[in-house]
Amino acid sequence: MPLVLCHSPKGGVGTTFLAAHLALGLHETDGATLDGPGVVAGEGVGSDVALMTLSARDLTPLHFGLSPAQRLPMLGAPAGAAVVASGIDLFCEPNAGHDSDFLPRLDDAGYLAVGSDRTLVLDVPSGEHALARKLMPHAALHVCVMTPFPDCLALLPQLLEEAAEWGPRRTAYVFGKLEETRRLARHVAAFTREVLGDRLIGRIRNDQAVPEALAMLQLLSRYAPASAALADARMVAQAVGTILAEERAAVGGIGRQEPEGIVAPVATPGASRAA
Repeated sequence: MPLVLCHSPKGGVGTTFLAAHLALGLHETDGATLDGPGVVAGEGVGSDVALMTLSARDLTPLHFGLSPAQRLPMLGAPAGAAVVASGIDLFCEPNAGHDSDFLPRLDDAGYLAVGSDRTLVLDVPSGEHALARKLMPHAALHVCVMTPFPDCLALLPQLLEEAAEWGPRRTAYVFGKLEETRRLARHVAAFTREVLGDRLIGRIRNDQAVPEALAMLQLLSRYAPASAALADARMVAQAVGTILAEERAAVGGIGRQEPEGIVAPVATPGASRAA
């Protein structure tokens, strides 16, 4: 199963929103859609995409139109506790950072199996940097969400250094909460595009429809089908799907014998995919 790691060194940039909509977008790409929350409990329904949050303060259910009181099961919970929303298996592992058996349990559940067509999206909180580094060798893609403001710009050299330290693993970047009416945001975004090139795979525009949908306990696609943030998230999901397809092709071609031989870096600086 390709592992997509969603992690940013800074909180409040929209990582959980992106993780949820990556899972939804990847599921739609595979040709299976379900409009509405579609919660299934206790029926053991599987899907091609799973989303696991590692946050102790989990807000993932809100992005699926579920009540904040909805508790997501841990991996290996009884079948009766299963939650499938919009075709996505939802899990929460708040103690993953202190659980030495977390990776073995992922492996036992088949989420690290080579050659699987299923995808696991992992939402790792900003404060769990050590956990993100531990998970990185097992990820097909690390998606780092940034905002086009000086605080994130100041972190960019460190992010690029860490991406190089992780070796040929793919790290892709997404602008979150982009406010294109702000001159500073436009200038920072333009500069960052020049630095990152194709590693910047998309942007999520700031959109009031997002918090409104959360407040109404509705999927964004149902509450505001014309949402700019929704359109942006779908484009990012398409870009991620393309990268995962390349990963699967590489695995099929070389047998994935050594981690270092999986893929090349996403790109070198140049033209960005983010318009």
